[in-house]
Amino acid sequence: MFVFAISTIFIFYLENNGKYPDNIPGNLSNNSTDANVHFGYLIQKNVNNASYGDTVIVYPGDSMQQKINNVNSYGTVLVYPGLYKENLVVDKPLYIVSKEGKPANTVIQAADPEKDVFHITANNVTISGFNITGSQGKAGIYYTGSNGNITGNTLVYNKYGAFLKSSSDIIIRNNTAFRNGFGVYLSNSSRNTLENNEANNSSHCGIYMEDSTENELDFNVANSNNEYAVCLKNSNNNWLTSNNMSNNELKVDINGINLENSNSNKLISNYISNSWKGVKLTNSSNNELSKNRVSHNYFSISLQNSNDNKFLNNTIELHPYTFSITLSRHSQNNIIKGNTGGLNEETESLDKIKVHYTSNSKNNTFEDVIVD
Repeated sequence: MFVFAISTIFIFYLENNGKYPDNIPGNLSNNSTDANVHFGYLIQKNVNNASYGDTVIVYPGDSMQQKINNVNSYGTVLVYPGLYKENLVVDKPLYIVSKEGKPANTVIQAADPEKDVFHITANNVTISGFNITGSQGKAGIYYTGSNGNITGNTLVYNKYGAFLKSSSDIIIRNNTAFRNGFGVYLSNSSRNTLENNEANNSSHCGIYMEDSTENELDFNVANSNNEYAVCLKNSNNNWLTSNNMSNNELKVDINGINLENSNSNKLISNYISNSWKGVKLTNSSNNELSKNRVSHNYFSISLQNSNDNKFLNNTIELHPYTFSITLSRHSQNNIIKGNTGGLNEETESLDKIKVHYTSNSKNNTFEDVIVD
């Protein structure tokens, strides 16, 4: 229990310090030193005789993998600042944390760019406080398991920043992912929480989910990703709340939220702006979009062959010559109520939104809109 308490203190410290790194060092040497070794020594001394878990210290020049192999399950791997070029395999419950609690100076770089930096196949693993980079063909953090914690890391220049495969009850919080292929990717994963992360400048999507259910995405930022900020494919019963997808400028095919073959999801109080397609639903039904602000996108909200969705109390602000809500390809039985446009400066009132639909999109319910 003592070790668990010590590890909890570490995680609390890490989550509340250094959320956003100032820089990504490119020339750190394994000769980096830190004169403050007393703190780590005291922890080592206090837990060496504990019956459950222990702590090992990793200094520049040490092998992190060797330390991981040697520590007991539920132990702590405490890593001092430096550059570590390794591909790490974690197959038991561990707390792997940087001493500083900040990713700027503790860099884990893939020795083999075609392998994951962290390859995790155990439950109850924490990775916190690192700059994780250089997996060009795989993931910065690959996780298959449950009850893990990925907190306060920088994930940069990987194919996938973090990749969850058949994982559940993982917390991904306060991470910064940029210039990856995908910032965060969930496959066949459920009941995970993504909170307060940044997933920007991905060559594909900031956050991508396939075949994944009952996940929560709260207070994340996903900007300037080359395809979609957030994409759900074959994914049901997820919650997206208070996320920010506000690109710097409107560009063709830089998009907001995409739902494809995805049902019964809730999108609430999100901000989507300066996207080519703000929100797009394709073959997706029984979703609810409410209290979102969809601002200055070219296609604000569009539906294709999507039925029984609800659009309630959203604010849709337009660029000139752009579209509010478009229903096409047999989109039927949708409810559009309580939505408003932006403020009309001439009348000092809110504009009504415009809805355009094709003749084969029938039995939709409109309230207080202009039907085109």
